[in-house]
This record gives sequence, structure tokens and C-alpha cells, in this order.
Amino acid sequence: MNMNISRIIIIVLSAVFASCSIDNYSPPNGGIHGKLIDKITSKNFQTQQPNGYNVLLFEKGGSQNIPLVIPGKPDGTFENSYIFQNEYKVVVTEGAFFPLDTVTVQVGERTQVDFEVMPYLALTNVGVTTSPGKITATYNIARQVESGKILDRMTLVSEIPTVNNVVFDHRRATDLSAVADPAILADTFVDEIDGLTSGKKYYVRVAARIQSALGRYNYSDVFEVTIP
Repeated sequence: MNMNISRIIIIVLSAVFASCSIDNYSPPNGGIHGKLIDKITSKNFQTQQPNGYNVLLFEKGGSQNIPLVIPGKPDGTFENSYIFQNEYKVVVTEGAFFPLDTVTVQVGERTQVDFEVMPYLALTNVGVTTSPGKITATYNIARQVESGKILDRMTLVSEIPTVNNVVFDHRRATDLSAVADPAILADTFVDEIDGLTSGKKYYVRVAARIQSALGRYNYSDVFEVTIP
């Protein structure tokens, strides 16, 4: 009986020491951050979150089939400050831009990596003006590489800083599927949205998209306005 008890104690202590050895591994001490730069506007690539874009990290020595996923932020930036310092293959994907080549990055304590992307479309010359109870947005749609048909455009107004094709309080959308792309690219668009409250702050953004597998929109910057 005493021999059996001794064996049980040894097994339990072995398990405890094994768990302690696992807990003694160093925690992640590295980080990666950066931004996507729009090749047409030379500004940060504007998107939405979620469903904007993802940065995939494949760690050297790890499973090449299970990447670490960093969701992109609406202003085009991304960050993960809790990963291991190591070599990673980095893939920027699933955004409203043309595919990028995979790059290899040595991640240290805080490593910055920026990427230039060619968007499907860019919203240019964007201006937002206010008048009593109303905003007026003017803009152009541009592109440098022809791809899918331009499908639609819209002006979005939100009562909170987050504004995209899912989060909005007011919207003016126009179907462009029957309009030839050259005519769209040569035009200047004006959208008016009324019914807004005087003295209230709103956030305004314009967007457009092409026919693509994921159907993601390209966006302008967010404009903060107060209705007179």
C-alpha cells in the first residue's frame, strides 16, 4: 500500500514540475506595426473594420498553414504588440486593392513595416460642406489599373466616428452598373443629404466599389462636420 502511495505522489509531483517548466517559457516580446499607403492618393489606405483587410503572419518554424491574423484598421494601420521575435512571411490580403507579393520580415521588439497598395478605386477631390439641416459632398472617382466594372457610389453619414457601408445613419447611394466606366471616371459627383439636426456633429465619408470577389468598398477619409 505504501509503495502505491509513493508512486502516486511521484506521478503528481512530476506533473506539477512539468507544468511549472511550461509556465517558465518566456512570453512574446516582439511587435509589428505599420500602414498601407494608397498609390493613387499617397495617403493611408482607407477602409472599414471588420472586413477591411487582413495581415497574415507565418512564423518561421511554426505551422505554415495557420497564420497569425492582424485585422486592418479603418485608417489603414495595423498592429500586434504581443508576438514572438522571429522571422515571418507577411501577406497583406482581402482588401479592395490588387494582390501584393509576400515579404519576409524579421520582427524585433517593435518593427515597422509599411506597404504600398494599388486600390481598385480612389475617391479624390473630396469636399464636404454644410448648410442648415444638410451636407453636400463633392468628389471624383479615380483608378490607375482597370479591373472589374464600377458598380456603385455612395455618401454615408454617421452620428458616431465609425462610418462605412454597414455603420451609418444616413446614406445617398447611386447605382452605376449601367454607366460606362470612362464616363464615371470623367464625372464629378455631388450628393446631398438632408434631414440632419442643426448644432449636431456628424461624420461623413464617400465610397465606391467595383465588381470583385469580396465586394469590398474603397473609401475616402472621414470628415467631421457640425450642422449649422
